[in-house]
Amino acid sequence: MLQECVALSLREHTRILEETFLMQAGHLASFAERVVATFNQGGRLLIIGSGPLGAVADLMANLFLHRLSLERPPLPALSLSQNATFASSLARDGQDNQFFSRQLRVTAGEQDIVLALFDQSRNETLLEGLAEAAQLGCTTAATHGKKEFPGEQPDFLFRIATDSPPRTVEATIFFAHLLGELVEKSLFGI
Repeated sequence: MLQECVALSLREHTRILEETFLMQAGHLASFAERVVATFNQGGRLLIIGSGPLGAVADLMANLFLHRLSLERPPLPALSLSQNATFASSLARDGQDNQFFSRQLRVTAGEQDIVLALFDQSRNETLLEGLAEAAQLGCTTAATHGKKEFPGEQPDFLFRIATDSPPRTVEATIFFAHLLGELVEKSLFGI
């Protein structure tokens, strides 16, 4: 019985990854090229996510700051999902939706890319962050579940082919590794 659950989960995971990334391979390659161009021009990749996807944002930034496959210089990526004191202060004042937008206002510039990691839900904090990024002239990107994107369409939108929150997290982690590999390959020829 439990072995069947393992096999079923593995098949579902594989199906989601194939549907998500094979169908969007060209789009993902274009985004990786944009990230490379941004790094070459002195810009940064700023990553935002909340809940479990906040942890994925942190992981993703670390993949660029450290390495995936080879020793190399750090790449300019930063997660803005960490500041618990700031989040608590905003929540106390009823302004928690401004968590990312305020950070981006003082951190981001038109040379940067802002990548928002969404699940299937409408997340006002992430939407405000993306809106602020667009207003600042940043390139905007997002991962999102199968449902219609709830806000202004970003420059790059990657649909995760599932309605399951845990599977969304898994696929977003795969997205992080895959993007890191594509960028490393482009910059360092591996």
